[in-house]
Amino acid sequence: MPTKRRDLRLPQELIDAVVLELRDDSACLAACSKTAKTFRVPCQRLIFREMVIHSEESGYPNTYRRASDLLTSSPHLEAQVLNISTAWPTEENDMHAFEAVLRLLRSVQRLVISNTGFVSWRTYPALNAAMFDFISLPSLDRLHLIKMDEVPSSLIYHAASSVRVLSLEIYLDQTNVSEPPVEPSPSSPQLEHFILSSRPTFYLSTFVSRLSRGGYLRNTRRLTLSLEERQEGYQNLFDSLPLSLRHLEIDYGLFRGIMSIPKLESLQVLELNLYIGMTRSLPSNLDRIVTKLPELTPLLERLTLTFRTMPRIPEIPWSTQDGSWPVFDVGFLERRELPRLCKVTCCLQLTMDYFHGDSDVSYTGFVTALERKLPGLRGTDMLIFTQKNSSYRYQDHLP
Repeated sequence: MPTKRRDLRLPQELIDAVVLELRDDSACLAACSKTAKTFRVPCQRLIFREMVIHSEESGYPNTYRRASDLLTSSPHLEAQVLNISTAWPTEENDMHAFEAVLRLLRSVQRLVISNTGFVSWRTYPALNAAMFDFISLPSLDRLHLIKMDEVPSSLIYHAASSVRVLSLEIYLDQTNVSEPPVEPSPSSPQLEHFILSSRPTFYLSTFVSRLSRGGYLRNTRRLTLSLEERQEGYQNLFDSLPLSLRHLEIDYGLFRGIMSIPKLESLQVLELNLYIGMTRSLPSNLDRIVTKLPELTPLLERLTLTFRTMPRIPEIPWSTQDGSWPVFDVGFLERRELPRLCKVTCCLQLTMDYFHGDSDVSYTGFVTALERKLPGLRGTDMLIFTQKNSSYRYQDHLP
C-alpha cells in the first residue's frame, strides 16, 4: 500500500531569507507573493515597507486616492508600511485622501514630505488634526518637512517633543517663531538630531533660541544648520546652541568668509561645508577659525571640511593657497592640542564642469594644497581626502 505523501514545508526562516534577497526587485516580490501563503507575508513586508505617494507635479500619476483605497480595502497592509515619502497635497481631493492615509497608518517610523519648490501649508483643519495625531504615534521616529511655507508653530513644537530626528526646510517669519504654547515635560523631548534650514534666515536665531529655552533641545546631540549669506543674528544663534551637542554640521552657503563657530566644549564631530566662489580661493578667515579649534572644541574627535566649487568658474589656482594652519604644523602630534582628534577629512565637491573636464588636475591640486595646510598630518592615517559629484542632495540621503 503506497505511503501517504506529506507536503514539503520549508522553515519560515529559510523562506524569509530567500525573499530578502529579492528586496530590491519589486516585480519578483509581487510574483512570489502570489505563489504560496508562506511567501505572501514576507513579500508584502518588503513591497509595502516604503510607500511613495505621488502628486501630479512630480511628473508621475497622482496616487493619493490609490494609496487611500489600498489601505482601506487591505487593512492588514498597514503594519507593513514603515516609511512614507510624498509631497504636500495642494488639491482638496488629495488632501482628503492624504488625511485618510494618515488616519489608517499606525506603524510608520519615517515620514518625508518633500516638495520641488516651496509649498504653502494652507489646508483644511481635518488634515492638520490628522498630522498632529500622526506625529504623536509612538512608532514615528523621523520626520522631514522639506520646502514648506506657513507651517504652524504649534506643529513644529509638537514635532520637536515627539520624534527623535526632525528635519525642517521651511520659511520662517514672525508667525511661526512664537513662544512655545507650553513647556514640554522632562520626559517628552527626545529630539536627538535636528536638521534646520530656513529661508530667509533672519528669524533662525530667534527660533532656535526659543526651542532651546523651552527645553526642546535638551537631549539634542546632533545639529545640522544651513545658513545664507545674510549674517544678521548668527552670533545670537550660536550662543543659543545647546551645550549637549556632540555633532555639529554647518553649511555656510555662499559666504565669502565663514562665521565664527560657537564654543562647544563637549563637541566631538564638526563638519563645515564651504563654497569656493568667484574668488577661486579658500574662505578668507578659514585659517583663523581652524587655529581656534583647540579653544572652541577641545574634545573634538573628527573634523570634516567640504569645499564646493561654483559652476563655470575657471580652474582654481591651488598652487597659490600657501601657508599651513599653525595648529596642524609638523609638531601637532607631539603637542596634542586636540588630544582626541583621530580623523580629518577634506572633501572636494566638484561641479559637473570639473567632472567632465579637468577633474584630475583639480583634485590633485586640491590634495596638494590641503596637505600644505596640514603638514603635521601628512602621511598619517588621520588625514583622508575624498571627492564627490555636486549632484549630491541632502534630501536624497535623509536619515
